Amino acid sequence: MAITVDQQVQLSSHTTMGVSATAQYVARIDSVEALVEALAWAKKNKVAVLVLGGGSNVLLPSHYEGLVLLIGIKEMLIIHENEHTVELEIGAGENWHELVEWTVEKGWIGLENLALIPGSVGAAPIQNIGAYGVEVEEYITKVQYMHTERLELCWIDREECDFGYRSSIFKKELKAKAIIVKVRFKLPKNAQIKADYESLRNFLMHQGIDEPSQQQIFNAVIQVRQSRLPDTQTLGSCGSFFKNPLLPTEQVDRLKTRFPDIKTYPMPDGYTKVAAGWLIDKAVGKGFRKGQVGTYDQQALVIVHHGGAYGDQVREFADFIQSEVSDMFGISLEAEVQIISANSDDT
Repeated sequence: MAITVDQQVQLSSHTTMGVSATAQYVARIDSVEALVEALAWAKKNKVAVLVLGGGSNVLLPSHYEGLVLLIGIKEMLIIHENEHTVELEIGAGENWHELVEWTVEKGWIGLENLALIPGSVGAAPIQNIGAYGVEVEEYITKVQYMHTERLELCWIDREECDFGYRSSIFKKELKAKAIIVKVRFKLPKNAQIKADYESLRNFLMHQGIDEPSQQQIFNAVIQVRQSRLPDTQTLGSCGSFFKNPLLPTEQVDRLKTRFPDIKTYPMPDGYTKVAAGWLIDKAVGKGFRKGQVGTYDQQALVIVHHGGAYGDQVREFADFIQSEVSDMFGISLEAEVQIISANSDDT
C-alpha cells in the first residue's frame, strides 16, 4: 500500500488559523499514484474527502468526519525558455512564497507582487490569489487536476478556468470534482513591473524609491504585508477573512453621501470595489475581541485566533462582523475563507 491512513489526527498545525481540530482519517499525498489510491480508499470506505495544502485559507470544524488529504506533491521545472519568457511547471504541494522568491532570484517578472501570500501553489488558481494590483491568472497558462469521480488526470487552459475576483472554475463547476496536481506559469523576462497600487506606491515613495526594481518591489511587498498581517507562527489567522464587496457604482455614490471617507476602488462595467477592511473598522473596529477571537489590531479585515478556540467560535465571530456591517452599511460581506463543515466533501 503506497499510502498510510492515520486515524484521529490533530490538524491545528496544518492550518494557519491554528484552531483545535481533529480528523477521522488523514493521508499524506506526495504523488499522483498516492492520490488515486487515497481517493479509491475513501470511495471504498464511503467517507467524505477534504484537501489541505498550506491550510491558509480554510477554517476547520472541531472534528472532521472523513479523510483529509495533505497534499505534498513537489516539482519545480522549467519546461520552456527563450530570451523573452520562461514557462514553469510547479507541483501543487510547493510553498507559494518560495516559488515567488525563486522567480525573483532568476529575474522572471510577474509574481513579485504576490510575495508572502501564505499557502501552496495548488491553492493559487482555486482562489485566483491577488495582491497589490496583480492576480495570478495573468501568469497561469494551464492547470492539471485529478478528476475525483473518473480518477483521471486532466489539463485545463487558463481561458477555461473562468477566473474572477477570488474565484475560478474550481470553486464552481469543478468544485468537489477536482484536486489540483500541477500549475503551469508563463513569465516574461523584460516586462514592466507593477508598482501602481496605492499602498505599495506610497511605501516606495517614503523609501525614496521612484523607479523600483523587481527586487525592491518584492522586498516592499513583504514589508507592507508584515506590517499589516500577523505572524501566524504566534497569532492564528487566515489573512483576509472577507472579500472586498463589488457593488454598483450608484449604490456606492449613495453611501458616499453618508460616509464621504469610504475607501473604494473603481472597476469596469459600472461597478466599484469597496474596502471590506474599512467597513469592518467602522462597524466593529481594529483589535476588537470576543473571547479568544477578534479582529487584528493593525487590520480589521483579518480575524485572529489568540489560542484555545474552535472553528465554531471563529465562525460565530465572522457572523457577528457580517451582521454589524450589514446593519451599518446595508452591505453583505462574503467570506473569502473556505469554511468547512463536519462532514462536507471537498472533492
